[in-house]
Amino acid sequence: MAATVKTLLEHHGELYWGTRMANPGYQYGLSLDVTPQGLAAQVVYVLSDVDDEDEELVTPDTLLDCYTLSDLERNGIVLSDLMEEDLPEPVLGWYCAEQSFFSHEQLAELQASSERLGDYLDIVLHILTIDPEEVATGMPSLDELSFFDLLDELEGISEKIDAGELKQPLPFSFKLVGDALLGWEFADEADYR
Repeated sequence: MAATVKTLLEHHGELYWGTRMANPGYQYGLSLDVTPQGLAAQVVYVLSDVDDEDEELVTPDTLLDCYTLSDLERNGIVLSDLMEEDLPEPVLGWYCAEQSFFSHEQLAELQASSERLGDYLDIVLHILTIDPEEVATGMPSLDELSFFDLLDELEGISEKIDAGELKQPLPFSFKLVGDALLGWEFADEADYR
């Protein structure tokens, strides 16, 4: 199910899914959408509920047709804010999302921020500055960049915010949808909604 960065760009805005063995119970969705103004990126975290035998209810097959957050909800995966609520419909799991927008107009600030903090936006900057001639040849420089490379980079944003390394105003827009299911021990999540 996991794709390359190139695949994510070719399927504008659609979520692709992957699982990390280090975090059982979690599925990770990524989407990218290039616009004339910049790059929209979304990381979605899905935590599965379990049945009576501790089997996860959200499987990779559950997510095959989930290309948007609305698709998750239609498939019994609800916003993590509702985790403690009694809901009339059966719930398979919960999701939250981190949404970022990297503007072409803030390219210099993005580059400076990335360099200052150990090149944490390498892939994002590469996409924002990709040459039109390379786009015409199929973007071969993105062939080796995987879903998990990009996931690490985008997760690093919230980790840097939480650790106080990235402070507002950020050189890009960042928004949380739902209570974060992972991390966020120190920063106030409400500041990013």
